[in-house]
Amino acid sequence: MGIDTVIAAGDGKAARKVFKRNKALLDVAGKPIIRHIVEVLLACEEIENIVVVGPKERFEEALDGLDVIIVEQKRSLAENGWEGFLQTLPEYRQTGELTDDVIRAYRDKHVLFLSGDIPLISVHEIKEFISQCDMKSYDYIAGITSEEILKFFGPRKGRPGIKMATFHTWDGNFRQNNLHMARPFVLLERIDLVLKAYEYRYQKEFFNIVKTLIEIIKLGPGNIGKTLGLYLLLQISAGLDALGFVRLAHIISFPVTLERVERMISRVLKVRCKIVKTTVGGAALDVDNEKDFMILSVMYRDWLNQISCSKPA
Repeated sequence: MGIDTVIAAGDGKAARKVFKRNKALLDVAGKPIIRHIVEVLLACEEIENIVVVGPKERFEEALDGLDVIIVEQKRSLAENGWEGFLQTLPEYRQTGELTDDVIRAYRDKHVLFLSGDIPLISVHEIKEFISQCDMKSYDYIAGITSEEILKFFGPRKGRPGIKMATFHTWDGNFRQNNLHMARPFVLLERIDLVLKAYEYRYQKEFFNIVKTLIEIIKLGPGNIGKTLGLYLLLQISAGLDALGFVRLAHIISFPVTLERVERMISRVLKVRCKIVKTTVGGAALDVDNEKDFMILSVMYRDWLNQISCSKPA
């Protein structure tokens, strides 16, 4: 049995549009971004069912002829992910009802979640991520990509590129790469917190930082100390790096390790969390604004060739 996959690609609350359009429907190299992603997933033998959540009528046109389940979007991208997962359950697809029996039957079911704005995702990167997902030992696994790999897609002399934000740890600087493997029913107890974390994901924005701090404080005395300290160190080191104090940013990040971040997420969400690295970069190259989209469109062929060359022999 393969792994069911959910692409949360709606344009509701907390979703960013580009040129006032759903990012997944923007054209790159002659076809919508969402079609690029689905075609790659269909070429990956590890993948079973593919559920795409978004504006159903427009997605049906964009994905015409492809073997996917298309579901009408909800209010937010995070809720789209939840609805997409439910649509992977045959009983729920038939009745539209989530019963205790269904929850018990699929409590340990895990699915792969992706965003709908990563046209450079590749079969190799999906396979690489899945191969590291030990779902016997963990409930939630997040993919990251190192800053060193992402520099290949950054601005260079005479060539445009995208400068991507990273979070700083003593192990290195990384970017979350839009690949998640999770057991949604295990996360059910903390689903409200997951929804808020996704809503506040753009941490360059001051109000999202404030909202995140408030949510950390709400966790109570048992969680607030270690969680707040780690979060503040992540923010301070990122701020120093943005100001050009790279060495000082690295020193400040000394207490922040990937292992401690894993423990923090596990503690807050009450799950077994793991962070794994991918070595390609395509999944981290998402489209957040008009400038990035234009650069990605211009560089798409070159970057696609670069990704293809990064595959192991």
